[in-house]
Amino acid sequence: MLLQSQPRAAARIATDARALAQGATETFVFLLLDGFDALALAGATEPLRQANAISGRPLYGWRIVTMAGTPAVAIGGLAVLADDRFAGLGRGETLMVIGAAGEDEATRGQVFAALRREAAHGARIGAIGAGIQTLARAGLLDNETVAAHWDVAEGLAEEFPRIEVSRAAFVAGRRPTAPGGAAATDLMLHLIAERHGANLATRIADAMVWANVRGPQSRQTVSAQSRFGVRNARLVRVLAAMEANLETPLSAQEIADIAGMSPRQTERLFSRYLATTPMGFYAHLRLERARSLLMQTELSVTEVAVACGYRSLSHFAKVYRATYGHAPRRMRAVA
Repeated sequence: MLLQSQPRAAARIATDARALAQGATETFVFLLLDGFDALALAGATEPLRQANAISGRPLYGWRIVTMAGTPAVAIGGLAVLADDRFAGLGRGETLMVIGAAGEDEATRGQVFAALRREAAHGARIGAIGAGIQTLARAGLLDNETVAAHWDVAEGLAEEFPRIEVSRAAFVAGRRPTAPGGAAATDLMLHLIAERHGANLATRIADAMVWANVRGPQSRQTVSAQSRFGVRNARLVRVLAAMEANLETPLSAQEIADIAGMSPRQTERLFSRYLATTPMGFYAHLRLERARSLLMQTELSVTEVAVACGYRSLSHFAKVYRATYGHAPRRMRAVA
């Protein structure tokens, strides 16, 4: 990993800080990679446009680039034209990566080399959505805290143990990150407030009809009560505990203790509200997590099995096949 302590990096950071203090236009460069999140791009750029319109001054500029200067294709097929190919950053520019580097080794290598070069020069580099995995694989997030999407957070933490993975709505700082979608707007509103004050950020949110402005400590997901459609307080407490203990599964007695009931009463609780047993529902959660890890990370099948609480690879493969109709290795081969 290239460190930021080099003299050239320090000089650039100091120069950029002076420029910002003097009120210079701050520019964001959005590097789009195929399969990027179109909602995140719109959510990140619109607050910048609104900031300029409301203030009556060019507080922000932005450019959309791709590695080759050709259009980028978002999830769902939407093509977005690029202003230019990515040839580096100017002074005071912040790079935000949106999208994954893909499977082609040559393309990945090109993307990683470009990112490492800018990091070595002291650039502020952030990411939204799958762009976080791109920065991680380029080695630029070691010892950083990132706000990864809840669906990939555990896999990212497993694959990159030197990264602190948060399920917050966003993380600002040297490596600003947001999990994607609407959280991109929350991140940009926060960055605008940091530089130009909360009043401007609030006016932008009002103009965007953005009623629920989240801070960096806000959670990404709704409560277990809403997610699973249950209101029973005991059951909600148990479901939250199950989600938090996938790698080291709780026993039937521990689950009952969390519910504050006997094991037989807990069985009846699950049967009434979820039409299954506690351990059956628990197994479902663990297998869904395993399927997600196989699809979205580069972890081996063995590593995925362990991460989801299976100590026997053969048992994991058996129950996975029985649930999804194919072996877990098939998902790994596809991924």
